Amino acid sequence: MRWWLTGLAVLLLWVAYGISPYVALYQLSRAVQAHDTAAVAQRVNFRTLRLSLTKQALAAAVDAIAARRDLSARERTILTEASGALAEPLVESLVTPETLIDLLDDGWPVRAGLTRDGGAGEAASGTPDTSQGSDTPRGRNGLGFHASTVGQLLALFRSAEPRGFRGMVVSYPPDRPLENRFRLRLRLRGWTWRVVDLELPGSLRERISQRLTGAMQR
Repeated sequence: MRWWLTGLAVLLLWVAYGISPYVALYQLSRAVQAHDTAAVAQRVNFRTLRLSLTKQALAAAVDAIAARRDLSARERTILTEASGALAEPLVESLVTPETLIDLLDDGWPVRAGLTRDGGAGEAASGTPDTSQGSDTPRGRNGLGFHASTVGQLLALFRSAEPRGFRGMVVSYPPDRPLENRFRLRLRLRGWTWRVVDLELPGSLRERISQRLTGAMQR
């Protein structure tokens, strides 16, 4: 009987572990929809997220410049290091609970001053600008992070990729082409799954690169 109870306890713990990241996704989605900054802050590692977004912003800007000029590997390194100071204010504006809610809610960080201007925003993503008087409600343009229903959770489950025992990557929206998806990475620390990385889709990286390259050329 003792061994049977031990086996049952282990099985229950394993099941609880297996569903725990999806419970975390559901809780994060509910916090985003409620615009609960405190709840979002508890589920995000802002230090690692800031580092990730800084790397993405710098890479996008350097790639944009390299597309117009032939840069050597050394020149790319120098340009990346020199543009770090310019990228920092933009990344800081992205990595706040309020802006992250904005980004997760409808897929675009309007609070950070990145409007869909038809160049790298509206035209590239093929979605209307919900920040400029569009009739499309916030969070309903198909680009946001939604996991508050069983159907949405199952869709995320199908897109999930395990990363070892304590990590998982989820791409969304699952019905979009890969280049138009966000990739959200969760990591288990203690008893809490937290967002540690957010890989941006191509249209948003392009808009950020435009913002940075414009600052570099002033």
